[in-house]
Amino acid sequence: MPHIPEVKTTPERVLEEAEGEKISKKERLAPEEIEARVTELADLSATRAEISKHVRETWGGLTKKEREDLKAKGEETVIVHLDSLKVDPELREFAESTLAETDAQIKELASNPDVLRAYKGRFETLKGTLASVLAFEHLQKELRAAESREQKLRLAYEQFGRSPGPIERKKLEELANRITETRKELQGFELDEAAVDMLRRREIRGMQRDLAQYNFAETETRTELIREVLPDLLQGAPVLFQGETGSGKTQLAKYIVEKHLKAPLKLDPQQPYEMIPISEQIKESQIFGARTLKAGEMTFDYSRFVKAQKERRVPIMDEVNLMPHEFSGVLHEFYQLRVGNIWTHPVTGEKIEITVPIITTANLKSERYKQRYELDVATLRRFIGGAGAREIHYLDLGKKDKSGGYIAPETLKILGAVLADRHGNIEWSEAEAPQKADELRRFVAASRKIQEDFTLSIREGSEESLARTDRLAFRELVITLKDQIEIMKAWKSGGFREPLQQIILREFFHKAEISGRAAKDRENMVRVFIANKFFANTKPEDFKIQGLAAQSLRQWQGKE
Repeated sequence: MPHIPEVKTTPERVLEEAEGEKISKKERLAPEEIEARVTELADLSATRAEISKHVRETWGGLTKKEREDLKAKGEETVIVHLDSLKVDPELREFAESTLAETDAQIKELASNPDVLRAYKGRFETLKGTLASVLAFEHLQKELRAAESREQKLRLAYEQFGRSPGPIERKKLEELANRITETRKELQGFELDEAAVDMLRRREIRGMQRDLAQYNFAETETRTELIREVLPDLLQGAPVLFQGETGSGKTQLAKYIVEKHLKAPLKLDPQQPYEMIPISEQIKESQIFGARTLKAGEMTFDYSRFVKAQKERRVPIMDEVNLMPHEFSGVLHEFYQLRVGNIWTHPVTGEKIEITVPIITTANLKSERYKQRYELDVATLRRFIGGAGAREIHYLDLGKKDKSGGYIAPETLKILGAVLADRHGNIEWSEAEAPQKADELRRFVAASRKIQEDFTLSIREGSEESLARTDRLAFRELVITLKDQIEIMKAWKSGGFREPLQQIILREFFHKAEISGRAAKDRENMVRVFIANKFFANTKPEDFKIQGLAAQSLRQWQGKE
C-alpha cells in the first residue's frame, strides 16, 4: 500500500495563513449541522485548488512565495513581469479576489473546532481510501507497461523476420510471468464501495481536466494507441493517422504533443506544434522555403516546416494525402530521419539538427477518389518503418450488444464527464434521472448509427449497394464526438430544463442552413434521430434543411 504523507488540510493551512486574524468559535452545533458544514468545507477546499491554480497561471506559474517576493520589489517590477506575460490585469485581480473570498468562507467555517475536527476525521478516512485506490491504479499501470513491452518485443522480432534467441526468450518469459502475476493481483484486489466511487470520480475528473486543457480525453482504445506510438515518436520516428472526417485525428495529434512530447523533447512551451495544412496546390517552397527580397537584399525565408525543426515545434501535416504523388517524394528523406540526426537543407546547405518527429494525418476517401487521394506505397513504407500508419476511427465503431444494438461505452464515458460536475455527479433529480438517461442513450445510439453508415458510405462508395441494406448514404456530413460534446455542454448549461431534442435542433441542425448533397445527409440524420424516438412532432421548417419534404417527414414520423 503506498504511503500517503502527513499533510495539513486546506482549512488548517488557510487558518495558519490568517495568523492573527484566526478566531476560534465554540458555537454549539447539532451533529447534522456539523455534517452540513463539513460537506460545505470539503466543496470549498476542492474549489480553492482550482482557483489557486488560476491565480498561479495569471502570474506565469509563480508560487505564492515567489509572488510575494516579486511584490516586495515594488509595483513597477510587478507591472514589467505581467506585461511580459501579456496578462490582463483585471483577470489577475478577479482571480486573486475570488481566492480571497474563498479563503474567508473557509476560515469562517473552519474556525469552529468541532467542524474542523470532523473535517480532519473525514480527511483521514479519505487518505485510507486514496491509498487503496493508488495501489490499484499502480497495478493497472504496471500491467499495461508489461503488456506493451511484450507486444513491442514480439513485433520487433516479426519485423526483422527472426525468432528470439535464448536471452530474448528468457526476457519474454519473464514478462509473461509478470503479466500473469499482475493480473492475479488485480483480480484479487478488494475495493470497498468508497474506493470504487473514488476511482470513478478520479477518472471523471481526469477527463474533465483533459477536455478543458486539451479539448481531448483519453479512453481505453486511445490510451492503447498512444502507448504503442509514443516510444517511436520520442525517438523522432514519423506517424500517420488515417481515418474518416471528424474521427479526431488532428486533435489526437495535438494532444500527444501537448501532454506526452512537450516535456521530454523540450518543445517550445508556448507553441509546441506547428499546424501545416496540405492542399493539392502545395509548392516545394512551402516545405523548404523560398528566396525573398527584404530591404533591398535577397534572403532565404525558411518555411514553417523547417522553422518547426529549428525551433522545437512538432510539425503536424494535416491531410497529407492531398499532396500530389509526384511531389510527396520530397518528404521521404525527412520520414527516415530521427531526433539527433543532421539534415542538410537542399537550397541553403545549412546543417539542421532534427529535434522533433513529424506527425501527419490523412482522410480516408471513398473508392471513387481512392486512386487520386490514397498515399503511395513508397510514402507508406516510410511510416511503417517508423511509428506506423494507424487507422483512427470513431470511438466505439463496430461495437454492438448481444441483440445487435449499437453501444458506445467510451463515448458515454466522455459525455458523462462533460455532463458531470467537478465532484463526478450529474445534477438530475431522482425522478427525472431515468428519462434523462434514456434521452442520452438514444442520442448516443443515433450518433453511432450515423457514424457507422458514414464510414460504410466512404468504404463502399456506392449508394445503390447501400440501398439494398438498412444503411443510409452519407457523403459529406457526420455527427462527430466534438458535435456531441457541444450538445452536452449546452444541455448542461441550461440546467437540463429543455428536452434534449431541442438542444440537438439548436446546437446542430440550426448552426447553418445547407443545401445540395450535404442537405441530403442532414435529411438522413433526421431519419436516424426519428428512428431513435426524437422529433416525433417536429415540423419540416424547424430543421432548416432546404428541400426537406413535409410528406417524407410525416412518413418517417409514422403519420402517413
